[in-house]
Amino acid sequence: MAHLDTVHHEPVRDICRSGDGTILMSPQGIGGDDRAGVYMALRILEQARCHVLFCEDEETGGQGARKFTASDLAPDVNYIVEMDRRGHDDAVFYRCDNREFVDFVTEFGFQEAYGSFSDISVIAPYLGIAAVNISAGYYNEHRPHEHINLAHVEHNIARILEMVMTPSGQFEYIERETYGFGTFDSQIRLWDHFPSVESTRDDGKMLMPVPETAYVEVNGRQVENGLAHFMDKQGIVYDYLEELDVAVRANYTKAYEEDGTPLKFSKSAATRIKVVSLEEAMARLV
Repeated sequence: MAHLDTVHHEPVRDICRSGDGTILMSPQGIGGDDRAGVYMALRILEQARCHVLFCEDEETGGQGARKFTASDLAPDVNYIVEMDRRGHDDAVFYRCDNREFVDFVTEFGFQEAYGSFSDISVIAPYLGIAAVNISAGYYNEHRPHEHINLAHVEHNIARILEMVMTPSGQFEYIERETYGFGTFDSQIRLWDHFPSVESTRDDGKMLMPVPETAYVEVNGRQVENGLAHFMDKQGIVYDYLEELDVAVRANYTKAYEEDGTPLKFSKSAATRIKVVSLEEAMARLV
């Protein structure tokens, strides 16, 4: 698996290379997240028979992955490998806690790491199949100075190819049961597992709606994603999900007045809205 969209809005016109040719950057944003993952999947297909899923709109909350779950497609696979993680050695399993599968993946030199959300957060529980998100060799994602390390890309193509060519049975998706006290499970909160606790906890935050005369920018680019936007008194922007009546923090996003000046918070216009993590929102929507 990989996703076809990037956060950069301009096509790549200029590519800058390091002296040894292994590091790639672009003034337009190289878009290694997730062009590198798409490239890796195509390279692996040259030697291995695999099902492949390319999703759209991962960067706006896994929209393509959710459309997949609304389809009739249900491939019979042993496990899922996504290439949509920064770095070189990471293997992220999210809420999948099949330790046999973790051991299988880490046998190929990857290190278990922890993250908040990617397309497999939606796809894996839907199919009931264990999944892992592996490093795709990109760094500083979502920023103009994002770069791709081709040596890391090639190394992980070889390791993943070795993995998928190794005979195995089917690994079941097993939901992680945690209570939020560990450092790596800080995003999986205690009240996710005890509804009675959630009902008594006030998670509301005072947020001001971004008026229609204002606009928001993501990574310096004006966007219209069809979502209502809110802002807190620190200037942090949130996307409002009407179906859940919750707000999710919008990373790398700022709100501006019509004349381009930063939008100011107005306490009198604010209302209390529950704020949740993107992972929690996606889990509720699936």
